[in-house]
Amino acid sequence: MNEHFSHIRPNRRLVLAAGLGAAALGMAPVLRAQESFPSKPIRILVGAGAGGSTDITARLVGTELQKLLGQPVVIENRPGASGTISVQQTVRAPADGHTLVWVGNSVMAISPFLYKDPGYDVKTLIPVSLATTSMFVIMASPEFKDLKQLIAYGKANPGKLSFGSNGVNGSLHLLAELLKTEAGFDAVHIPYKGGAESASATMGGQIHFYFDALSSNLALARTGKLNALAVTGSRRDKSLPDTPTMAELGLPAMTTDVFFGLVAPPGTPTPVVNKLADAMKTVLAQAPLREALSATGNEPQSTTPAEFRALVDKEAARFQALIKAKGIQAQ
Repeated sequence: MNEHFSHIRPNRRLVLAAGLGAAALGMAPVLRAQESFPSKPIRILVGAGAGGSTDITARLVGTELQKLLGQPVVIENRPGASGTISVQQTVRAPADGHTLVWVGNSVMAISPFLYKDPGYDVKTLIPVSLATTSMFVIMASPEFKDLKQLIAYGKANPGKLSFGSNGVNGSLHLLAELLKTEAGFDAVHIPYKGGAESASATMGGQIHFYFDALSSNLALARTGKLNALAVTGSRRDKSLPDTPTMAELGLPAMTTDVFFGLVAPPGTPTPVVNKLADAMKTVLAQAPLREALSATGNEPQSTTPAEFRALVDKEAARFQALIKAKGIQAQ
């Protein structure tokens, strides 16, 4: 018996050694990918025009990532179709980590249920890290002093009240539709390319109100050019302490948050994703960036890729239920 095993054991050692060698060879490209990344400028596509909350947060974070990673980080605005165009272009790019997309609620948790073919499969996108959370605010022309007055006008004047959004069936459109349902008033939807255009239209008298991220409307609210009627957060925002929450006004179903984060194309190597996630964690812990983001009404918050995925799944379930309740059919 011992003699028999004496012939086998060396072979087993050879097999084991060969297996370990193969594993080491298999890991080599993965390690090289992580060590060499980034090897050229990084593009971050933003599905909104310049000057809005999505663009502002991406540029603030991109500047710090550039310093940390040692390569230029270029922000490219790709507005339109509620942000889906930016994601479509990202998934067609090489999956090497050098083309990423800055996303919010719409493209990750809403568009997948609104379009039969949005041009991407959200389940195959690779979340890198959450970047910020904020809340939505309903902004109105100065003639409306509070939300109660706006709702009363809509009830008394069917078809005369109008609101803007960043696109048909985007998150901002759906929030307004939810408000109409919850408060029982009428308003006509006028789609625009982004929140900045909705703000301009409201100031110009073309529309009466719109929803947008609080972070991109603080200046308008503080100067009185437009009135902030309510926020969708679970508590009042310290930047606008006199603006009530929707829940305070008897509309608890309107409580929701807005998030921004970084996503990579399907197939991006895990080591590259992890390196990007670590970089996000590092820059979002820096006091100057945190202060800059907070000043715009955003709460800095990094996550692991898995944590970001869990957040996306939670928001997707919420909006899927809303879309079903509204009877909205995928186009």
